[in-house]
Amino acid sequence: MERSGRGPSHSGPFGLACTSCFKSKCKCVARVDGGGDGCQRCHRLGKPCHPSDALRRRAIEKKTNSKGRIADLESKLEGLISRLQSRHVIDGDGDVDNPGETDVDHVDWSTGNTPRAITTASAHEHEPQLDVSEAEAESFLSTFRSCMLPHFAFMHLPTSLTGQELQHDRPFLFRAIVCAASPSAARGRALKRALCEAMLQDRMNEDQDLSSDNHKTDPMDLLLALLTYISWGWDHVLNRGNLSSLMAQATSLACEMRLDGPGPPPADAQIMNLFTPGAAFSPSTSSSKSIPTKHNFLEQQRAVLGCFVLSSIISSYYSQGDALRWTPQMEDGLAAIACTTAKDCPTDTNFALQVRLQLLAHRSLHIRHQQQLEQGPVAPTEMSPLPALIALTTLQGQRQDLQLALSPATTAPRSLVMAHIHAAELSICEAMHAVNAIVPVMVSQFARMTNAAGAAGARTSNRATSRNERVHCLWQCVGAAQACAAALLDDEAGLGFKGVSFVQWAQLAHCLVALKRLTTTAEEDPAWDPAAARGVVDVPGLLARVADKLSAVGEEEEGVFARLAGAMRAACEDAVGSVVHDAAGGAAEAFRGMKVDDPWPVPAAWRA
Repeated sequence: MERSGRGPSHSGPFGLACTSCFKSKCKCVARVDGGGDGCQRCHRLGKPCHPSDALRRRAIEKKTNSKGRIADLESKLEGLISRLQSRHVIDGDGDVDNPGETDVDHVDWSTGNTPRAITTASAHEHEPQLDVSEAEAESFLSTFRSCMLPHFAFMHLPTSLTGQELQHDRPFLFRAIVCAASPSAARGRALKRALCEAMLQDRMNEDQDLSSDNHKTDPMDLLLALLTYISWGWDHVLNRGNLSSLMAQATSLACEMRLDGPGPPPADAQIMNLFTPGAAFSPSTSSSKSIPTKHNFLEQQRAVLGCFVLSSIISSYYSQGDALRWTPQMEDGLAAIACTTAKDCPTDTNFALQVRLQLLAHRSLHIRHQQQLEQGPVAPTEMSPLPALIALTTLQGQRQDLQLALSPATTAPRSLVMAHIHAAELSICEAMHAVNAIVPVMVSQFARMTNAAGAAGARTSNRATSRNERVHCLWQCVGAAQACAAALLDDEAGLGFKGVSFVQWAQLAHCLVALKRLTTTAEEDPAWDPAAARGVVDVPGLLARVADKLSAVGEEEEGVFARLAGAMRAACEDAVGSVVHDAAGGAAEAFRGMKVDDPWPVPAAWRA
């Protein structure tokens, strides 16, 4: 056996052992006499000695030359570039630093004055369904303005505004409106997918091009588009996604625009800018801003207030993330919105009321969580929930004042306004019961202290026990949820469910969850009787009404409302024949004819 680099009685270098020694993991030593019939071990054992050099050589020969591989890759890349140039995806002399730009970037969404080209990588290139004609643009804008925007009017679209003007001034917002108002399910999905990719890519480019002010997208356009898509895009149904991530993008953008409050003082900004160059702490962004016009100021206030309402509802709905922090500047903006006349913006009055009611619901939820965090494992005392009770009672009084101050001549649909009022009432009542469950006796004591009219009767009567107080809170929850659901299902303005936003959808879901819990389980409170609630509310019948409203939209079978209607009917069929449905009796018919302003029925046991 010949091995290069081996002497007699010396082991071979690493990697040159024979196959037998290699498999046995033994040292391979050449024979002293230089015999050609193997190493010492193979000669002693009488085994054939096969060198491994040939096997190693074959493995090495299989490896391709690195220079050849590089040349092969270069030829493939040249062929790919030539094919892209032949399809006019990139120019021969253009900058190839952005390989993610495809034919979808050249869809005629906006005119040549678009602030920045949208760089999205989509598989749906040159699809005719992505093109929007001028007539369709006007139709979509009219549908959105009349049918959808009244549900959540966080922006003002005057009737004189045309689709072409909106497409020129607000390209992203125009795309979001087209996505929301498109009647075709397949087309709507393609439009929403392209819009999401475009907005995401724009945000990424914004982070990469902070040092350049050229070709910069208007942040207000992007914020309004995000809020529109979250409110009417139904992403949580189509993509089974979580709106918290999209809402976080909108909240972050609003904070970057300083819509929630002023930036640091110029003196502080100069020092902070030394530690974070290129950040938003520079004096040019905090002190040198031009004074906005009245139109721009109101537009900014509507946007940030709409961002607060959506973030508060989504944070409560998914139990994830935090809502946009309420600031004194937002309070001033809300006051400015409430003072506008119907001639300037007819939807501002309703929007201001909606924001105010959501603020009450948001604060009640914050009080409830704060009270639970403060208690922890420590046993509560009689005085521990007193501040929370005072705060919640104040919120309930503010809600009642807003309801009493509601003008009968309001331009907004009264059913939507009443739905907002009862949704806030439900949140406050749930917080009241949660605090009441800690030390129930405090509710009756606090009620006697604050109710001067009934103080004498309370001192002579012992029937206002802690059990009745807890039951009282739960019946208030039933009444508020029932009235809110009835208001949302009442189509007095003829808007239907076509224009319903996520705000109303979350309110309806909250009502159904509360009613389902109160009619099926006693875990909410040991003193609660679910059978009494089932005699008032028919949850399966309520789901059937929701399904009918969804089906009345008249969408395709693959549409969002058709899919939701099918799910609602399936839930109703599962509930039919159950104990819950049988115990409800004829309450469904009574609920169908119930008006929003009708008093909810109070059980005789509680009246006693």
